[in-house]
Amino acid sequence: MFKKNRSEPEDLRVMKALNYRMELPDKDKQYYLNLQKGFEGEVLFDEYLHRIEIESYVLNDLLFELNHSHFQIDSLLISQDHMHLFEVKNYEGEFYFEGEKFKKINGVEVKNPMLQLDRNESLFRQLMHSFHIKIPIRAYLIFINPEFTLYQAPLDRRIIMPTNLNRLIQQFDTQKSTLNNQHARLSEKLLSAHLTKSPFSKVPEYDYNELRKGVFCESCGTVMKEYRPVILTCQKCGKHENTKDALLRSIEEYKILNPTKKISTNTIYEWCGDLFPKKIINLILKGNFIVSGYGQWSYYQ
Repeated sequence: MFKKNRSEPEDLRVMKALNYRMELPDKDKQYYLNLQKGFEGEVLFDEYLHRIEIESYVLNDLLFELNHSHFQIDSLLISQDHMHLFEVKNYEGEFYFEGEKFKKINGVEVKNPMLQLDRNESLFRQLMHSFHIKIPIRAYLIFINPEFTLYQAPLDRRIIMPTNLNRLIQQFDTQKSTLNNQHARLSEKLLSAHLTKSPFSKVPEYDYNELRKGVFCESCGTVMKEYRPVILTCQKCGKHENTKDALLRSIEEYKILNPTKKISTNTIYEWCGDLFPKKIINLILKGNFIVSGYGQWSYYQ
């Protein structure tokens, strides 16, 4: 049972919206692409966790603070006698270990995911100790991408390669697991300790007035130039999108990038580059948001 589902990280949602509306510097563009690739890998791993048949709880995207140190857990599986902690990496290409160093095949060193796993496991054990909870913890480093190759891999059962994922799930299902109220209380305690605001945000500063206005194709990022009441079509790549969905998506982008600004027919009309008639915007806002105020001073929440 998934007790905490996975959703797009806030930084990813912001960076995705910014990518349409401003020229991101190379480092910010790379940050966005890394977030997107990491999230895609975690979603792919969720598909494996959904196949587990034994009684268990799955908690995704956990963020904790312990003694002024923050740490994240991509996925946590609670079974009868163990907690299984997963660090998921969606690396693509050829890599190798050189002692405690982790490198691409061209020799470029990248952050060692095993050290990250060790840190998260240690902090999580300390967190459980502070909760006075004694249950064995098993930690795994999951390489999820089928296009990943690891040379000189240490003989460490915690490292799970793409070809071993099915076997890992099968091993879980061979274990006896019956959950009780203690397991339920444990999962609720972890959810209560979870932090909703990440301290790791790297979103660049931006000015609303400098952001591009318009409705952007989800496929190629091109500005939609022609309004149609039912279906919008990208003139560059030909992708179709329901007009209402495109408007709601644009409103959501406005909320993400302008969380303190009020939503009104006029602001969304400007935000969408005058593509949608105000009458349509007004109808969609009334049907999907709560109106506050009256007349020209009304806005939506």
